[in-house]
Amino acid sequence: MGESLVLGIVLGVMVLFVVMMLSGRFSFGLIGLSCIAILVLSGAAPMEQALSGFYDKNVVMLAGMFAIAGMLGKTRLVESIKTKLTSGQESGKGDLRIVLSLLVIAVILAQFMTSQSSIIMIMMSFMMGICEESEEIKLSRILLPLTFVMTAFMGKFPVGSTGVTTYLMLNQFIEASGSNQMLDVLSLMKCTLIPGIIGLLYCAFTYKMLPKKDVDTSAFKTNKKGDDEKLDKKHEMIVYIGFIIAVAGLFLSAQLGARAMFIPVAICIIMIFTGTMKENYFLNSLIHGPVPMCATILGIANVLTASGAGDIIGNGVLKILGGNPSPLMIVSVFAFVTIITTSFISNTATFMVLVPIACSVCAAAGYDPRAAVVACFSCSLLSVLTPMANTGSAITYSACNLSVKNTFLWAFPCALICTVATIANCLYVYPMR
Repeated sequence: MGESLVLGIVLGVMVLFVVMMLSGRFSFGLIGLSCIAILVLSGAAPMEQALSGFYDKNVVMLAGMFAIAGMLGKTRLVESIKTKLTSGQESGKGDLRIVLSLLVIAVILAQFMTSQSSIIMIMMSFMMGICEESEEIKLSRILLPLTFVMTAFMGKFPVGSTGVTTYLMLNQFIEASGSNQMLDVLSLMKCTLIPGIIGLLYCAFTYKMLPKKDVDTSAFKTNKKGDDEKLDKKHEMIVYIGFIIAVAGLFLSAQLGARAMFIPVAICIIMIFTGTMKENYFLNSLIHGPVPMCATILGIANVLTASGAGDIIGNGVLKILGGNPSPLMIVSVFAFVTIITTSFISNTATFMVLVPIACSVCAAAGYDPRAAVVACFSCSLLSVLTPMANTGSAITYSACNLSVKNTFLWAFPCALICTVATIANCLYVYPMR
């Protein structure tokens, strides 16, 4: 099969995927499996590539952490945290305080953990209890803002491994283009802190724009009597130890490699053998939780990335810019193309394709490339417009049964405002001329 035909089928499937999501008539799992079936049966993608999401390390981790998070929700510790966070709700300001607290915690975790799914699973451990009792704060409203904030702030402060190394990676692209105007360890923070704060405040004050509905928690339930009761002290201690080990493994993922992502599953197995977790409970979390949705979404995203769609988008950017573009036009075009592209292609693939092109365009025009490079990289982390935008989005859309149709009016202004703020901030720090 020719490359052009393969690319046409892949792009057609992507369009079908978006249309089916917008319709809101089908479950995400069915949509994902349908698209994978078309890709495999048409010969546009090999089966191992289309199904790669089912053995993706993040999906494997998610399978275990989703169940552990539910077990942690049965402990007295989470009940205590929930009580402290929800105290004062009667004053009318309690909801805002809770939401701001959750968002700030996500920002802090994002400086030390590079896995969006890990952060979401850690926070869901006590968020479920809060959302069940609150009238306004629901998982369907808070998970997407949480995903946006933690992604927007991920590695932006020079404290974690990502924060102190990302600028070095971007400098390699700048140096390869022949420029000697390099980024420093504070560059990302200087260029993105204000847009990040704007995004955080937007999320805190507008989360009620998202649909208010009770999320199906059947993944955490079985039909046996007593499953919803609090754990005894022995089993509670096993859950605490298991949770700590799982989180520690995620923090040490750079040293442990892919094995860290399997630790949560191993802990679930131990919990089942010790009688802490029911076997049906774990199986239900696999079937009814976000695992099937995330696995199919990642498979489609991998096929799309491998098809060369990113290169086509990059070449299209060059045509748009034309002859002698201004600094504002260069940064704006790359920022907006990035935010659109990253909604369908992985964050890494997006900036890996577009950042070198941005450097080349700036070099040809004689401009300092730093503003364009930072804007391009930062905007690759600002989209939650679709479930394909990032792993966190896939989990959120699936777990909360959201659709692009009922999140667009919140997600689009969020992405637009933060993108414009990023463009302005980058050009202020690095004027280019």
